[in-house]
Amino acid sequence: MKPPGSVYAECVRVFVVNPGSTSTKLALVEVREGAPRVRARREEPADLAKEPRADFQARLPAVLAAAEAFAPFDAVAARGGLLGPLEAGVYRVDEGMAATLLRAPFGYHPANLGAPLALEVARRYRLEAYVVDPPTINELVPEARVSGVPGIERQSRVHALNLRYVARRVAGELGKKLGETVLVGAHLGGGSSLALFLRGRMADTTDALLGEGPFSANRAGTTPIHGILKLVRERGLDATRHLLARRSGFLGLLGTDDLKEVEARLAEPEVRAVVEAYALQVAKNLAALAAHARPEAFFLTGGAARFDYPVRRIEERLAWIAPVFRFPGEFEAEALAEGVYRVRKGLEEAKRYAT
Repeated sequence: MKPPGSVYAECVRVFVVNPGSTSTKLALVEVREGAPRVRARREEPADLAKEPRADFQARLPAVLAAAEAFAPFDAVAARGGLLGPLEAGVYRVDEGMAATLLRAPFGYHPANLGAPLALEVARRYRLEAYVVDPPTINELVPEARVSGVPGIERQSRVHALNLRYVARRVAGELGKKLGETVLVGAHLGGGSSLALFLRGRMADTTDALLGEGPFSANRAGTTPIHGILKLVRERGLDATRHLLARRSGFLGLLGTDDLKEVEARLAEPEVRAVVEAYALQVAKNLAALAAHARPEAFFLTGGAARFDYPVRRIEERLAWIAPVFRFPGEFEAEALAEGVYRVRKGLEEAKRYAT
């Protein structure tokens, strides 16, 4: 239920921090009546440091300068990092969360810097800081966790922030709330991840961090195990990991991870064959998630959802199951601000991260 209209309509301004491997994306987002609108953006170049605390210190001045330029704002929100298995939702950033992310016991990704940077801004402005739907959300149903290897459990590490935001929008297009629908969606970008939303719960997913799913711009996706073992034997573990995470997918197969260039070369038989394979892999993985329950809709989001030819081929392969919605691009700034808005307006309760 909405709070009284005058309260619900009040504008909330959120300063957003989104660290990536080559830059830190910063934005001021206003949310009114639940609708986020980006008012200002800034992207600051960054060189990814091997040590998280050094990376944090290197990026902090640019973040503080942007905060000063964008002020005033009501709260700070950051892209969540690798925090271990969590429920979906909005989490208040505290010292424990920031310290965990800089220590990186669950692995290091530039997104680990988001909460520590946001907390530093929040301290200076005497505000609250939040993360929304971190990538390690793990709400898999029990049968989805089991792999065929003793001691190896399937993981859920996905573009949860963008996927959940778009899932809410698709549910709205259907005239429903997310908790009333069954949806299957894919975030298609430099890395790709897919998720089943079973009445709001991300009940099954792929693992975007060298786990499974379709190949993407430069990542391998699901790969025959015997081939991986051969690569490790010939190249060693570190070189194999780099190949699978950075030099595979379109880059490895066609020599480029620029999908605009790939689209311009569709007349070449080799390029067309790889693009057809990509569309088939995305469609197969989406259809596999639909084995849990027939979805009311599929959706495609992320930068690669702008690549019209494979998207049309995916739609053709899935249309017999359910309609396919397109939401090309990334909506991380909007998703972060909308999550803060829900908390500020009493529509959702912020969670506490247990270290």
